[in-house]
Order: sequence, then structure tokens, then C-alpha cells
Amino acid sequence: MGSKVKSGAAARRQALVVAGMHRSGTSAMARLLSLVGGSLPERVMDPGPDNPLGYWEPWEMVALDDAILRSIGSRWDNVFAVVDSDRAFAARDQFLGQAKAFLELNFGDRDLMVMKDPRSSILTRFWRQALDEVDVDPVYVIMVRHPFEVAESLKARAGTSRETALLLWTSYMLAVERDTRGAPRIFVDYADMLNDWRGVLDRVEVVMGRTLPNRTPETAAEVETFLSKSHRHHEAQAEALEQPGVWPGAAKTYAWLRAAAQGASPSTAPLAKVEAELVALERAIGFVMVDMRRELDQLPVAKAEAAQAREAEARATFLLEDVRREAAATQDYLARFRVEVDEAIAQWGREVESERVKVEILRERLAQKDAEAVTLAAEVAAARAETQALMESTSWKVTRPLRAIVRRLKRG
Repeated sequence: MGSKVKSGAAARRQALVVAGMHRSGTSAMARLLSLVGGSLPERVMDPGPDNPLGYWEPWEMVALDDAILRSIGSRWDNVFAVVDSDRAFAARDQFLGQAKAFLELNFGDRDLMVMKDPRSSILTRFWRQALDEVDVDPVYVIMVRHPFEVAESLKARAGTSRETALLLWTSYMLAVERDTRGAPRIFVDYADMLNDWRGVLDRVEVVMGRTLPNRTPETAAEVETFLSKSHRHHEAQAEALEQPGVWPGAAKTYAWLRAAAQGASPSTAPLAKVEAELVALERAIGFVMVDMRRELDQLPVAKAEAAQAREAEARATFLLEDVRREAAATQDYLARFRVEVDEAIAQWGREVESERVKVEILRERLAQKDAEAVTLAAEVAAARAETQALMESTSWKVTRPLRAIVRRLKRG
């Protein structure tokens, strides 16, 4: 399903805008179009764990789309995203300058610009005006994938419930279908891209009104290597949407899109009814979702604060353990010091006692010597008295000459 480029617009460049819900094969389609001649942006996001072959979308466009959604109180995962288009378009004046700067910076004057960010599916009116103001005509390549497969992929990536994923998928697909009416567009089934990419490119060329410039055998070999069916991790049958408990709006939307991807032009009346149901639901509980998103927006701050608190706690715990270790070491040192002091005091006591005993012995000896000295002094005094008495005796005087003769004889 699609329409050709208007005849009067041949001089204008074209942008191959890959649209559709997240996890619907938009990355693979963007890469496919770039291999056959489309121009990717200068700066695309690096591959990630959930998309190792690459996202092929510019991080600047993603950041701008997120900013636009934040400005209207929404996010990429708003299950009522179908109503975001008009709100974002009403706020376009504050973002159009950034959008045109992005286009100029990433594409310059190149033709066949490949633009891909699933968020742009709910901001189609905004980007259509931005492209028009830089004289570029969009050609929309809208990826259609079974909503159960999208739900399983979202669950694996972010833990999203099936019910939430179905509402989100429907909002995205309703928005992009509604807002691309009147523009050249093609709906591509995800399985068709994997099974018959050549046929898909033929249809893209019909809608473009021109051929893709790089459809060569070498490119075909590279595409075959890139588009592997093994990358399809989830498969579901269309009939699965008819089971009890599945929201009928998703089934109706998928049936319409699948028919469009097969080349039919079904009436959009069923889609209008599903959109009206979503709009009514948004009016009834949308404020609850806004409050929940507001709380979710605070989670990164809360997580950061919690991480800082945990880090501070870890540092405090480390310091406390360090203090405890130092205190234990100090207590151990004090215990050893007390033992050493006690041993030193005991040793000093023993030495003092030994010196006291020595002093007592010396005192006893001194007292003995004093007694001996008194006795000796008495004996000396007695001897002196005897000597004095002897010298004063008559016999001593009579024998004096005889003692003189004896002394001479001893000398001689």
C-alpha cells in the first residue's frame, strides 16, 4: 500500500524514514536501506546487548525525540502515545530549530537520507514539517511485526508485560499510520523482510518513484549475511491474538496492518474505532499514568542517591573497621605494655629488696666494725696506760742503758 512521489517534487531530496514500534525490525530495515544506497546519519548509536548488529539510529535524534516527549509529559513507553502527536506538534516551535540543525549536521546535502528512531513514529507530524522546511520529502517504510513477538522481545529486554506491550504497540502503529496518510509509504511485514528482501526493495522503489542506487551482486551477498533468519528469536501466529484475554484493539490493528503489508487498501474505520477506545481510556486513567511516569522519572535520582548513600555507608564501614583495627591494635599494645610494666615493677621490687638486704648486711657489718673499733680503742687505751706505767716504772729507767746497748748491737 502506498502512493508515489508527486511529479512536481522530483527536484527535492528524499528521506527514507523507517518507522514502527520498537523491536519490530526497524534497525534491520535501516541497515538494509543503507546497504543498497541510502545515507545513514554521521553519528549512529553503538550496538547493544539487545541489538548486537546495531541500532542504526542517530543518538542526537533519539535525544531530541526524548526531549520533545518530556516537554509534553510523556515518554517513549507511554501506552497512550497515540495522543502525543498533536501535543508534540503544538510544541514544535521550541524544537524545530534543533531538528533542522540535526538534519544539516548529519546529512548535509545528501539524498536518500535514512532516518530511524521508533520514537519518531509518534512524532511523525513534527518530523514531516522539519523535513519539509529543509526541502526533503519523506518516504515512509513502516515495519509491521506481530504484537506478541514485539511483546516477547520487550519482555526479554526490559521485563515489559504482554498487556502493556500490546497497548504500546497499538498506540505506536495507530499513530504512524494516521500521521503518514497522504505521504509516500509502504508497510513491510517483518517476516517478508527476512524471507524476501529483494521483493520488499522492489516495492520500496515503486513508492519512491526511482531505483535504489546500490543494488549490486556484492551488496546482495552482504545483505544475505546481515539478514539472517536466526536473528528472529520470537515467532507468533496471527490467530494467537484471538485467544481470550487479549485486547481486541490489538488484533484489529494487526489485521489491518497485515493486510496493508500485503498490498491491500483496507478502510481505516476500524483503526479509528480502536484509536477512539484508546483516547477514551487515556482520558479516564491518563492522569494515573502521568503520576506513575513522574515517579519513574524520579527513580534514577533516587537510585543515584541510594548509590551515594551505599557508597558513603561503605566508606564509613571501612573507616569504622579501620578504627576498630587500630583500637584492637592499641588495646593489644596496652596489654603488652601493662605486662611489661608489671614485669618491670616486679623486677624493680626485687632489685630494691636485694639492695635493702645488702644495706641491712652493710649496716650489721658497720655495727660490728663499730663495736670492734670500740673494743680496739679500749685495748689501745689500756696498752697506752700500761706502756705509760711501764715507762714511768723504776725498772724501765734502770734498764735504759742496757736497751741502748741492745739497739746498737742490732744495728751493727
